[in-house]
Amino acid sequence: MVFEALVAELLNRGLGDYVENLDKSQLKLGIWGGNVVLDNLKIKENALNDLDVPFKVKAGQIDKLTLKIPWKNLYSEAVVASLDGLNLLVVPEGSHSQQFPGH
Repeated sequence: MVFEALVAELLNRGLGDYVENLDKSQLKLGIWGGNVVLDNLKIKENALNDLDVPFKVKAGQIDKLTLKIPWKNLYSEAVVASLDGLNLLVVPEGSHSQQFPGH
């Protein structure tokens, strides 16, 4: 559907600094209910860079991201995001990935 591709493009612009490229196959749209659901999002390794924290993402995934979008009142109501299944593996900043013997 063309609309799903458009929504995926808009979400890439907004979430692109934090998650790998979205595509329309990850979207479940409930336009009239105001929900956009994204499944299995891979978090980018540089997702936390702007937060000035002493660690970085080594690997990460969001199992499900739900955005409740007030389509009729976009300028007066908030978009609410909820996460289900946030998995992050973080390592201290500046650490080198260690390999186990034999790998």
